[in-house]
Amino acid sequence: IPFVSLPKTFQDAAIVTRELGYQYLWIDALCILQDDLQEWLREAPTMSSINSKSTCTIAAHSAKDDSEGFL
Repeated sequence: IPFVSLPKTFQDAAIVTRELGYQYLWIDALCILQDDLQEWLREAPTMSSINSKSTCTIAAHSAKDDSEGFL
C-alpha cells in the first residue's frame, strides 16, 4: 500500500515503527475487513494471539479517527 494513500493515523504508526527500527507493522483495520461481520467473527478471536506476540504496541488513543493522526 503506498504510504501517501494511507490515512494520517496509519502514516503516523508507520513513521513510529520505522523510527523504532522495526520492519513490520500490523494494523487491524487494514488486515481485517471492518464492515464484514463474518470476517470479524472469524478473525476477532485470533487478535489476542496476534497482539500478545507483538514486540511493541501502538495505540493511537488521541486520534478521533484514522484521518486525524497522533503525532
